[in-house]
Amino acid sequence: MPKMNWMGPAMLSLSTRNYQMPSHIRPRLPLAPRQTAFASGLVLSVAAFLMLLVGGSSIAQEFRLANHLGGKTAKANTPDFTLTTKIYFAGERKPNSVHKNIFAEGVIYSVSESDPRFLTVFDLNQSMIVLLDQQTKTRCSVSMDELTRLTARADAAVTDPTRRDRLGMNARVNSLGNLRYEMTYPGVRYEVEGVVPPSPAMAIANAQLVDWACRLNIVRPRGLPPFGRMRLNDELWKQSLIGVKTKLSIDRNGAEGEPVMKANLNIESAWSEGIDDDAQRQIDRAMGYRVVYKQVNWNKFAD
Repeated sequence: MPKMNWMGPAMLSLSTRNYQMPSHIRPRLPLAPRQTAFASGLVLSVAAFLMLLVGGSSIAQEFRLANHLGGKTAKANTPDFTLTTKIYFAGERKPNSVHKNIFAEGVIYSVSESDPRFLTVFDLNQSMIVLLDQQTKTRCSVSMDELTRLTARADAAVTDPTRRDRLGMNARVNSLGNLRYEMTYPGVRYEVEGVVPPSPAMAIANAQLVDWACRLNIVRPRGLPPFGRMRLNDELWKQSLIGVKTKLSIDRNGAEGEPVMKANLNIESAWSEGIDDDAQRQIDRAMGYRVVYKQVNWNKFAD
């Protein structure tokens, strides 16, 4: 079974190449002002993504995804907490992967306990996402402003209704009652149970994590395109909920050049308030790596 790379409840991301979106031509993208020395080398997989999806001319459209979350900060009045997510293949008792997201003072540290090579830091204070590779001791940074623009471009470029349906761009979230929701689009079905956290700010912080992880998934493709997941996240955010139990069914047959994807997954998430010793060690490690690791261009960062 392939291991899952799941940023908490953010997105499904199968780690094997067979489950990734096809690789394509990659346009250059500027970094945030503090990283302009590396601007010429930051390469993101958007052009091929658009070419794959559009197959025709682009017409600007209103960006209707969860971009309104981008301008908020999770720092003010947000208690520190850790959200641990376990992913199971349906019918199995042992999790396929375990992922921990640590929320501390406006920064989210995303750590895979099943595949600890990579750490991802969502720095809401500096509007920056930093990827850290513990094997090559390198880091790569991307501005949240650029991710917002690229997500809008991706949404605006796809005008064909059938393609938008298959990508989850037109997916609708339906309430099943008792804080349960479902969302379906061709070949994909989510059913999620939400819980009201102790602080509404925790729901906002978690929604930001999901939103930015999905945007990162657009430029670093893994598994399902993230648009449908962004819509589901948007609904949970509006209801001030954190998803704690999710059933995800994928049955995509490879139509129109898409990869074949079939899986039935159960995802469970639980939080603990405060920062324990283990979480603090993870934070200290990530902070140190951000200083000592060599900054590299996006196209030279490990895939």
